[in-house]
Amino acid sequence: MFLLGNSVYAETITVVDTDVRPSIQWYEWGSESFRQAQAEDKLILLDLTAVWCHACHVMDQATYANPRIIQLLNDNFIPVRVDTDQRPDLQARYRAGGWPTTNLLLPTGEILFQANALEPEEMEELLLEMQSLYSTDKAALLNQASRLWNRVKEKVEASPSKGNALQVSMVKQSVEIMRAQFDAVNGGFRNAPKFFEPEAIQMAFAHGFFENDPELLKMGLQTLEKQLPLLDPVWGGFYRYAEQADWTQPHFEKMLTIQARNLRNYVEAFQLTGDLQFKRVAEALIEYVSRFLTDPQARLFYESQDADVRGPEGGPFVSGAEYYALSERKRLAIGIPGVDQRIFTGSNALMAWAYLHAFPVLGKTEIRDIALQALTQLYEKRFDVKRGLAHVEVEGELGLYGLLSDHILFGQALLEAFSATGQPRFLQNAEVLAEVNQQLLQDSVNGGFFDHPGTSDSLGLLKLPTKPVTENFQAALWYLTLFHLTGKPEYQSIAERTLQFIVTSPEPLPVALAGLAIDQWFRIPVHIAVVGGSFDPMAQALLLKGRELYCPGKIVRWFDPREGQPKWGEIVFPYDGRPVAFVCTDRMCSAPVFQAEAMKESIAEMLAVLKEPVHQK
Repeated sequence: MFLLGNSVYAETITVVDTDVRPSIQWYEWGSESFRQAQAEDKLILLDLTAVWCHACHVMDQATYANPRIIQLLNDNFIPVRVDTDQRPDLQARYRAGGWPTTNLLLPTGEILFQANALEPEEMEELLLEMQSLYSTDKAALLNQASRLWNRVKEKVEASPSKGNALQVSMVKQSVEIMRAQFDAVNGGFRNAPKFFEPEAIQMAFAHGFFENDPELLKMGLQTLEKQLPLLDPVWGGFYRYAEQADWTQPHFEKMLTIQARNLRNYVEAFQLTGDLQFKRVAEALIEYVSRFLTDPQARLFYESQDADVRGPEGGPFVSGAEYYALSERKRLAIGIPGVDQRIFTGSNALMAWAYLHAFPVLGKTEIRDIALQALTQLYEKRFDVKRGLAHVEVEGELGLYGLLSDHILFGQALLEAFSATGQPRFLQNAEVLAEVNQQLLQDSVNGGFFDHPGTSDSLGLLKLPTKPVTENFQAALWYLTLFHLTGKPEYQSIAERTLQFIVTSPEPLPVALAGLAIDQWFRIPVHIAVVGGSFDPMAQALLLKGRELYCPGKIVRWFDPREGQPKWGEIVFPYDGRPVAFVCTDRMCSAPVFQAEAMKESIAEMLAVLKEPVHQK
């Protein structure tokens, strides 16, 4: 195609490729791949990969480009490739350890063998061995798979546990485990490899704050300081994790979700201490996301950035270790690591939530506006009242509706948007989403939520009903916040039944998140009510101050008296025409607060009440 002036002339050119190299004929996950596997009685090779995954790219260039592997897979197996960002429901069932995960499956989808990255020789040996095993022991393997589904049926039909399993002592147990696991030299709550643990930081801050525990606060602050080797010193943005206990030898991928969760931690550290170091890190995260992971037109967020720079085929490859040691000028001369420009609903909601949390603390109204715009357009385009939220849009088509993780993250972000703006539509949308979430995913018999809506035609382990522990803790916190905002007891009941299910589950619990959720269940939050016109600068100043000050779990709500009586639960707030704020617990409210500067003192008075021993419900 040639461009001359304002005219475009198309020319068709026939290219004869004299070097057509064989490649693996990958199937998509779906009925066609399973039908083919069963019709031909072949094992399925399921490759779980990710766009950002360095080891996956290496395996593509070596193992999956090896002629013997290509022939073996194309002739004797059904090779299926799944992008785990696009299919988190499959990741939850088939990922083992990390990325890539190499699965050998029976033709009906049950796992026969799992590994991670494999060299060509290892892969060839594995394929031949599994093929031989299947041909000689097929009956036993199929019988084993049948027993798996019988055990699943028994578990689903089991009676729910009785009695109240929630105990205040669980919070203390979580804290003591965190203390025991803390790395006093390097920070963090594990040895090598070192991953970010945002809920542990959040729990250390919240519990240390309420219980006047400087040692716990120090654990959180020290970790945030020690993990800074994972922050790109040139462009900002945190790398994915470190191989060594002292946060060195990074894996250089940059994920949107990691930036969002770290932004929350560093903003809270700045709120708690006033230390400008933490503010600078938060601002560097925002600058990185704005420059590299934000669509400038749609103002939505991209998913990730690669670790390495990979030129076109035959072009130069520069590893992340080499690239990120360079200055900006030298980096730009080489090129920029690829960015996955797909827009995923849950991670966009998480980033929007982080922006809304950060804006009053950092004074950046532009990030508030980006967050509100992102939530508004995604809700309008991707929410279906019968199917829930769509996870992603690929080539103009929305797909994978009704994931629990998307619903929770989006629901929490909607509540943060309501707190930030006072606009009723955000709370109304959150309640609609919560109702749809219950209809699609709630286990009304045993409590808790499934991770996706099961269907009769689900394939492989998608038939396995899964109630993920982490997402259920987050769901309980979402419904608990809905209860505090609306006073509707059904939300409190859902939160309680969800927590009851989790703590009686045989699954291992995430220590910090468990402590955080149970602590919030038993501890009454500070309620801050701001009454005044939505465009009144004094009312806005009161709202901003209430949101700016550090007080874990606080619920901030804005009432415009022109839209009805300023009433929160059974409390009706007096209003004489002047913008005013009230700081409350479940037992008492402060005197009227008319000046933003006085908000801190009123919150401190309420905290004196809340810092008493945790209240029993």
